Amino acid sequence: MSKKIISIMMSLLIATSLIGCGKTNDASQDKSKTNTEDNINIDEKDKDLQGSWAKNYTLDQTKKLYNEKLAKIEGITKDFGLKYSKGEKIKEENGVSINDNSIYFDNEKPEKNKIESMYFGMKTYGEDLAYGDISLKLSLNFDGEGAIKNNNFDLGKTSFAKYIAAFTGQENRDYSQINKEIIQKLKNGDNDIKLDNTIDGLKEEILVTKECIIYNLSTKKYKFADADMSMK
Repeated sequence: MSKKIISIMMSLLIATSLIGCGKTNDASQDKSKTNTEDNINIDEKDKDLQGSWAKNYTLDQTKKLYNEKLAKIEGITKDFGLKYSKGEKIKEENGVSINDNSIYFDNEKPEKNKIESMYFGMKTYGEDLAYGDISLKLSLNFDGEGAIKNNNFDLGKTSFAKYIAAFTGQENRDYSQINKEIIQKLKNGDNDIKLDNTIDGLKEEILVTKECIIYNLSTKKYKFADADMSMK
């Protein structure tokens, strides 16, 4: 994502939930230790998720689901006429190897209430690829002042809606409650707004300032089921 988006995430004090999954090592921890399970961060909310995305999939099943959604995400991006990048990167965080297969773009100088960046990817963790997750991250060049002045904003009328629907499979979602909360909190003078929700086992997080909306939709951190386990 662009430097602007990263700086906003930092100001909201939750950048770690958007750009990484590593757990900070204790100073006394053996730095040579690379046990995946001990060095990745498992969100406590993962245990309570319910829905089709909360099942214990195998690695191959998760890859299949990701590729199906990736084709839809790429098709939407092509329809928007946006230049994008697609590929695979390998990096290391806290002694854990991370394989990041993704599609993404930064839309420079978007108009107000237009999409600024998009990332959709699947990450697998560790040399044994025992863990993984899928996530969608979007940012909007938000006209918060206009939303307050006109008492009107509809996230469902932005390009976010197409990307979200491609991931969730849920068309024609009603965003009225989210819109209402955003406008009301802005009117109340809230500078940093955070909304959380779940959709069929996916974790939804919406971060709002008067200048930007950052949207995150992600699966739980899967510990992949045995490869012989049949799809439920």
